[in-house]
Amino acid sequence: MRRPNRRSVVLGLSAALCSFGATPTFADTGYPNRTIRLVVPFAPGGGGDVIGRFYAQKLSDSLRVPVIVDNRPGASAMIGTDLVAKAQPDGYTLLLTVPLLVQTPHLYRKIPYDPFNDLVPVAELNTSPLWFASSATKNDAGSLKEFVTKAKAKPNDFNFASIGMGSSGHVLGQALNDANQLNMMHVAYKGSSPAMLALMAGEVSAVFLDYVTIKPQIASGKIRLLAVTGTQRSELTPEVPTLTELGYKGFEGKVWGGIFAPAKTPKEVVSLLDRETRKILAMPETIAKWRELGYDTGNKTQAQFAEEIRKDSARWGALIKSAGVTLD
Repeated sequence: MRRPNRRSVVLGLSAALCSFGATPTFADTGYPNRTIRLVVPFAPGGGGDVIGRFYAQKLSDSLRVPVIVDNRPGASAMIGTDLVAKAQPDGYTLLLTVPLLVQTPHLYRKIPYDPFNDLVPVAELNTSPLWFASSATKNDAGSLKEFVTKAKAKPNDFNFASIGMGSSGHVLGQALNDANQLNMMHVAYKGSSPAMLALMAGEVSAVFLDYVTIKPQIASGKIRLLAVTGTQRSELTPEVPTLTELGYKGFEGKVWGGIFAPAKTPKEVVSLLDRETRKILAMPETIAKWRELGYDTGNKTQAQFAEEIRKDSARWGALIKSAGVTLD
């Protein structure tokens, strides 16, 4: 016997969307029934963009609607973040971002949104340390100790890059400056990919970056990994010491990548996205992909992730204050 035609629930959709068909989730809530936009506030090619595109495809497969990535780099990720904070709270505009979300309020007197009142955490995608990489094109330091010695000897020749003003790399670079009485100039880029290109070209001396951006360039000999954040050496680079074991304080934490939605997004939509994301993160191909990129899989519930973000805000606030980083 032929099953009833369920396409009546998708009247008004384009033919392209109709091809995805209906799902139990769709039938129960009416969401989603059209394209979802995932805003990534960084330039294409970097870690955030790579995981964004992988996640978007998996979410599209899961929800049976298109999920497109919209790169909106610039202004310490505030351009893309503000776009999502002011979007309709209907679940069709999402944000993939990093700790910049909670760092910028400690760096600027005024930002165009409140990260805690204008956005709601949906799911933690990944966590990761950051590697301190040096440009072999610009200097021949083989260890962090040698790098510091050379930077002290020729202070005008050394600078460091980041993915944006106030980013983790900016704050950590300034903290490294302060710990060693260095005066390296900070150079901000619109994402990890352009920052890495600058490092390889010798335009900058060093940078804190994620492994997905660094990995393809290690074999080139144009960069050297001198240290990594966190309390334990990474299995990906067991030969690289942690800043903690080298005697530096304040570099113990990891960074995260997460999904956010506009505040007032219906709770059932947020819960749905959280459940679907956790299913995606449990997939063997996702686990393998994250490991390949140097990420640990996010394992927090939505409530745990929200609490972690508040703690992270306090942690970064203290580090930013200690490093004396201000942007206005």
